[in-house]
Amino acid sequence: MNKMMWIAWREFCTTVFTKGFLLGVVMMPLMLVVVGGAVVWMKNFSGPRIQGTVAVIDQSGQVAPRLEERFSPDFEKKEAEELAARVQEEIKKSEAAQAAMALGGPQAQEQTKAAMEQATKAGPEISLVVLPRDADVEKEKEPVKNASIKRASEDGSKEEGENRLALIVVPPGAVRMEGGKFEQYQAFFAQRLDGEVQQKIQRRVSDSIVDARLETDERLAQAGLSPREVRELIARPWAEAKTLTPGGEKKALGELTMLIPMAFMILLMMSVMTSGSALLTTTVEEKSTRVIEVLLSAVSPMQLMTGKILGQMGVGILILVVYAGMGVGSVAYFLNRLDLVSGASLAYLGVFFLIAYFLFASMMAAIGSAVNDMREAQTLMTPVMMVMMIPWMIWFVIQRAPNSTVAVVLSFVPVTNPFVMVIRLSGSEPVPTWQIPVAIGVGLLSVVGAAWAAAKIFRIGALMYGKPPNFATLVRWVRMA
Repeated sequence: MNKMMWIAWREFCTTVFTKGFLLGVVMMPLMLVVVGGAVVWMKNFSGPRIQGTVAVIDQSGQVAPRLEERFSPDFEKKEAEELAARVQEEIKKSEAAQAAMALGGPQAQEQTKAAMEQATKAGPEISLVVLPRDADVEKEKEPVKNASIKRASEDGSKEEGENRLALIVVPPGAVRMEGGKFEQYQAFFAQRLDGEVQQKIQRRVSDSIVDARLETDERLAQAGLSPREVRELIARPWAEAKTLTPGGEKKALGELTMLIPMAFMILLMMSVMTSGSALLTTTVEEKSTRVIEVLLSAVSPMQLMTGKILGQMGVGILILVVYAGMGVGSVAYFLNRLDLVSGASLAYLGVFFLIAYFLFASMMAAIGSAVNDMREAQTLMTPVMMVMMIPWMIWFVIQRAPNSTVAVVLSFVPVTNPFVMVIRLSGSEPVPTWQIPVAIGVGLLSVVGAAWAAAKIFRIGALMYGKPPNFATLVRWVRMA
């Protein structure tokens, strides 16, 4: 036992006290800081400002005046101010956004404001050209075909000549209903015109057509309703959603709650795969350098394998505790919603971590002892990794329907069992009580089976050199050892 614990401690230290591991542990927070810094650094960079004209053939005679208003500089400024106001309102409604702003302090608020102003300045410079109602559509398409996507100069000067970015054709039926339905208008855009610019042009044209319909409707005129009043009447109302918790009313977080199951699964996979992969690497390195022969002269193969698994288990627990602590602390500090992460969920996370780790580590120890280098290990690792990635690929389906047939079946399948159960237990529906101990039992049985097979393979493979074995050979080792 003493020798086994010394091996475990050595395995833990050789993994944890390295620059690579320390860098890997802090990589995620570091990436967030770097991305945030990059956003701040790039906030003064202006995006490309597209310059050109939009031609309109208004065959209805009702839309052009409203389009001229919407393509005026005053409307552009008003639209930008309204967008900024809506963004600020959304920030006020979002607890997560408020928490991020509070963490950044006044500097973050100023940077957000500056970024919004910069985005407004980077908008396209588009003017409107109203063509005669009887203009030839095919002829007016030619300037659009030959247009070049020009960028506005930084000093604000404009190039001479027309650079037609789009042609809009509004038929009379787009404003006045004919045959019980409205006719669609046509929009022709220059090649490679930015998609956001296209949407902006179509939105302004569509709004102008709707205003023309409302203003020319006799029923609305008799009721004395303006287009603005009608739009306000039919605007979709939003509820002030709240969640009732034992601690009182909390603001509903909507889609943010869907990220909790994903966070639990990522946390489990990251801790298991990091420590399991390290176990494989150290085993292969010791075998390729013949260090394993020296170790086996002092301890038995079972003691060596068990000590290595226990040592890397400490690494996995360290990663799990660090990131789980950061996650729970962030939820408590920024959102004040500890009800999203219950103590039972954390306890089950620990239980299924042990199941997932011992299962994965046993397979990695067996593979590491059977091969001579990492290149050979990749062939045997691929099927294991593909099976383990199944919960990752369908986590959204499991989270939305934790008690579906697929989720229940995968809960009792070895290898996928711990990952699926973690998603289900933190999902949107309670899991039937009987399934939890059954899933734990299945996990424990799979761990015992994997450890038994890994011990037999390790005993033979640790001192076996030459041609790497295939799966059939590994099965034969298990049966004969």
